[in-house]
Amino acid sequence: MRYEKNFVVFEGIDGSGKGTQIDLLKRWWTDRKKTGVVFTREHTRDGQWSDQIEALIRGGGANAVTAEKLQLLYILDRKDHLERVILPAIKKGDTVLCDRYFLSTLAYGSIDRQLHWKTLLENHKEILGEYFVLPAKTIFIDVDPDMALQHVADRGEERTYFETLDRQRVIREAYLSIGPHFEGFTSVDGRGTPEEVFDRVKEALGDYL
Repeated sequence: MRYEKNFVVFEGIDGSGKGTQIDLLKRWWTDRKKTGVVFTREHTRDGQWSDQIEALIRGGGANAVTAEKLQLLYILDRKDHLERVILPAIKKGDTVLCDRYFLSTLAYGSIDRQLHWKTLLENHKEILGEYFVLPAKTIFIDVDPDMALQHVADRGEERTYFETLDRQRVIREAYLSIGPHFEGFTSVDGRGTPEEVFDRVKEALGDYL
């Protein structure tokens, strides 16, 4: 595995406002007529594993499988995503900005406290092999889980398997403890208006803008 300088990832617990920040960044990029940027997301919505993932996390099936088996599906989806989207864009010289990546698996897999994040990292190495690249920059939008789940409720969407207060607390703790093990991990305070948070995001991105 290697770090790719043209690869940036946004991470956060559910309802952190991560998607809003990515939308603001897209608008910022468009207004300045910047090119050579690919925005993408995980889990994918058009990959061969995406339907299975959706069925598990939204249909209640996730309770019937282990945390590791569920996260293995995300890794398989990630391999497909790398082959089809991320690596071709990087090879072309574009900058890739991705909504979630491997840290999501390491953090969300922590809801099973018996499953160590290093096990999931090894799963990545085994399944992805030479395709496993790491982002040179990871922006973690940090918010309190209570506030984040209120954002989820305000969207009026049905909660997924992961969207309980206890699980989101574990996931946030995991992000903050695991993230610093990797280069380029930056935690950004997600409190305040979207514009205030975006100012912090731009500062954290620095030379990427």
